[in-house]
Amino acid sequence: MLFDLMLGAAITSVIATLAAIVPGFVRAPAIVSALLSAVVLAGAALLTAYVTNQPAFAAGVAIALLITTLAAAPLLRGWSLLALLLLCSATASFLLYLAYSIGVTVFQAVTPRLLVGVLLGSLLIVIAEIAAMGLALSYLFEILDVLGRRQSTAPPAPLPSTKMPRVVVQVPMYNEPVELVRDTLVALSRLDYPYFLVQAVDNNTKDPAVWMPIQQLCEELGERFSFLHLDPWPGFKAGALNEATRLLPPDVEVIAIVDADYLVQPGFLRATVPHFADPQVGFVQTPQHYRDWEDDTYLRGLFHSYRYFFDITMPARAHRDAIIFCGTMGLIRRSVLDEIGGWNPDCITEDAEASLRILGRGYRGVYLQQAWGEGLMPLTFDGLKKQRFRWALGGIQILRQHWRELVPLAPHRLHLTRAQRAHYLVGAIQWFGDAMLAIFTVLLLGTAIATAAHDRLPVAQITGAVLVIPLLFLVFGLLRAVWALRASGRLTWRDAGSALRVWFALSWTVTLADIRGLLVSRASFLRTPKRREGISSWAQALRSSRFETGLAAAAVLGSVAMEVRAFGFTTTVLALLLLFQAFVYLCAPWASLAAEGISITPLRQIYLNSSRSTGEGYQGRSSIAAIPLGLAFAAFAGLVVAFATASPSGPQPFGVSNGSGGLPSVLNPPSTVSAAGKPTPSPKAVASPSATPAGTPSVSPSPSASPSTSPSASPSASPSASATASPSPSAPASPSPTP
Repeated sequence: MLFDLMLGAAITSVIATLAAIVPGFVRAPAIVSALLSAVVLAGAALLTAYVTNQPAFAAGVAIALLITTLAAAPLLRGWSLLALLLLCSATASFLLYLAYSIGVTVFQAVTPRLLVGVLLGSLLIVIAEIAAMGLALSYLFEILDVLGRRQSTAPPAPLPSTKMPRVVVQVPMYNEPVELVRDTLVALSRLDYPYFLVQAVDNNTKDPAVWMPIQQLCEELGERFSFLHLDPWPGFKAGALNEATRLLPPDVEVIAIVDADYLVQPGFLRATVPHFADPQVGFVQTPQHYRDWEDDTYLRGLFHSYRYFFDITMPARAHRDAIIFCGTMGLIRRSVLDEIGGWNPDCITEDAEASLRILGRGYRGVYLQQAWGEGLMPLTFDGLKKQRFRWALGGIQILRQHWRELVPLAPHRLHLTRAQRAHYLVGAIQWFGDAMLAIFTVLLLGTAIATAAHDRLPVAQITGAVLVIPLLFLVFGLLRAVWALRASGRLTWRDAGSALRVWFALSWTVTLADIRGLLVSRASFLRTPKRREGISSWAQALRSSRFETGLAAAAVLGSVAMEVRAFGFTTTVLALLLLFQAFVYLCAPWASLAAEGISITPLRQIYLNSSRSTGEGYQGRSSIAAIPLGLAFAAFAGLVVAFATASPSGPQPFGVSNGSGGLPSVLNPPSTVSAAGKPTPSPKAVASPSATPAGTPSVSPSPSASPSTSPSASPSASPSASATASPSPSAPASPSPTP
């Protein structure tokens, strides 16, 4: 019954996804959306009835999902009925799968000697599955909250005001070439706003030959421009900006932050500053946009991978006043910044951390989706990884510093709404999606080792057709991610695929940041060389992704080992899941080599000398990587040894005889079938009259019936359960919760 419920919900989720990705369907008018939802439910009911051979039951599942969808409508006003149906059916299928997985774990038959190991191993997998599916649902909610609304929510209009407050544009920089900064400062000199200053803040650049030309440029641009060089100065970027703010004239009311590589449009301040007429507005954020990317496939994918956050995540947060202040191309009220005590130098994403404290003081954030400036993206994969490492580590630092403010029932000092707490908590936890992928990779590698060695892994026993469910979660989670990319940015399939591969390429980097953030509360700020001397660019590219390549090789070897040692339906599904993990990690060498193929224009040559391109900044200690790397290479070595020493004639761990496909029954996956054709629940292992003495398989008179066996029957006589670790049903590489 539970499996059939799960199957019905999963089928509905699949059909709803296929309907939603059709252009115009998910935002159709109410009547059209209702008709589409009815068609989806009817189609899902028919398919469920065909698979389960229970028409009345399938109709009941459809009615239950319809009632759930209608009940959720008042909670998610503005959503189309099709979007609600997709969310409810996906949630139901996830929950039912977890219930099924937990039930199998609790009621599986094990010997007392293995009981503790089974329970511990099973508990780890269940916890991992709950975390993975929770992350998948959070991504699905964000996507539907933006794409599934019948009408997009417009940002609040600024209050009318005759006052134009004085604004300072701060340009933080470290070790930036004057050729790059010149374009930024000249563009700022053309701002169409009467009362503004520009403050260039150089943070700890050691070489006077680098920072003094910028100081001279500020003098040439006139009295609106000032230059501040701080060396040595504590607190890194946050400390430097705090000191620069302290030195501002007292009549400056609004501070804008612009990175040193951005070209800002003249109307930036006129479009954003009027929102501060509302005294409750603490900050205004516009998208971080980029230039000089159209000519290269890799750069197009990188650009659109950045855009996801500002096209999907930020609008979803804006619906509940839970946006993040992202620093560049954002403005903050000076009095509010003073009220929260300035930028926090103990967090490397000081901008996002400040926005949490601002919202906690009762102020609002305004997100304007129109871009007013364009910067440059890292040109090397090594630089991109360092940038993403900082972002991920900063998100985890926010969670460590403010978790009491975000979790329910804990004492709260900040006055956040429940929705704001939920968005910030989920946004921080989403960084762990890549760590979950690494955990699933290790679990699947362990399964592969056990299979190659003809052993049995004592964990949750799920086999047969049930394994198709996590595979469906994965495939359609990826499909929804590609749909979100294409729908939000009007991308081609090729560019959407490139963006997805960039996410995947950074998965291992984010995993290392997760480990670093959990083990160490503070980050050290280390400078890294731009390129190793004496090493070719291609060798450098492969070197920067050697760890990911090793993980991918282990995953490929594991999938091959499972198929060679115990070919069958179950091992094929597990091998496909493991091959997907390999594909994720192989995206790193792809991105590394693709970045080396970028055509170097004069502008890009200048940018290659910038610390922003090389990702110089906060870094974790290399020893932090030793823990997961040691586990990965130990798994690789274990696979080689197990595969080389296992006897090919031994018993098959998944109950599939040599040369047999062994496709399990879709209707009753947890049961075997007796010679009489009546299902016998396998967990009870009840001996049937047709069973032969222990250890000897019985012979079925019908080729379509599987023999029932005694509790001590040989593994080749009945399907033994295999361990499965289902990956996250959404794109494992998180789409950068905080920039």
